[in-house]
Amino acid sequence: MESQFSPISIAGIVVRYGFYAVATLVLAGIGVAMLSTWKARPKPVDDPPAFRIASPSVAELPVSGHIVTSGRLGRMEVRQYGRLSNREIDLAVVLVIPPKGIGMGTELAQDLLDVNVLRVTRAVMQPTRYDLETRFGEFRASDMRVDTDGRWKNCLAFRSRFDTAAVYLTGWYCDGTGSKPGAQVLACMLDRFVLDAPLASKEADAFLRARMARPANCSAEPVTQTSDTGPRRISPPWRWSQPTASRRDF
Repeated sequence: MESQFSPISIAGIVVRYGFYAVATLVLAGIGVAMLSTWKARPKPVDDPPAFRIASPSVAELPVSGHIVTSGRLGRMEVRQYGRLSNREIDLAVVLVIPPKGIGMGTELAQDLLDVNVLRVTRAVMQPTRYDLETRFGEFRASDMRVDTDGRWKNCLAFRSRFDTAAVYLTGWYCDGTGSKPGAQVLACMLDRFVLDAPLASKEADAFLRARMARPANCSAEPVTQTSDTGPRRISPPWRWSQPTASRRDF
């Protein structure tokens, strides 16, 4: 009995169902990407931040704060003193409780962009770095310039280097427009970190409370480059220096 399908019709069926399969895979990929983006988007939490900075330097500044959560970034509690757009000093501190097993990254300003506290400004990182010491542990700070309404404001971006993966602090400190902020002042501000309520992570809460009970300790110093980390080009042997009779050592 002859087949009712010709080779041409069979090829057409294969091509058609192949197209359907590819289209299904593409749509599934788009759906997964959209779901991942939706999960990564920070969502607001209707609670105040559990911490504050009890420093006289920011006591008279207007205070604001909020909390957001993200499947990719974790829980981020933001406390801001002053406003980045004005000509006075301002301080922003972001307490981040990352998801377990996810690294904290290395970019000083990336978390600030992710949490949308630098979303309307242009921030430019500078090469100068500082090591800060506080009762909570070490911080690394970097000079940063922020374009606010057409004016450059000098700031310090910072990120903690705590001995735990349960929590870290990041943020910025800016002095008045045209003034350079002091790393020592920033270190002493961060040393006045205070928890007013339990954190969402017991491990993070225990870590910070144990160090909050330590004596005050704040200092800062510039990071000095101790070795050349750039690429090296070795010259050929014929260019190496050779001792000569005319050379004299004194």
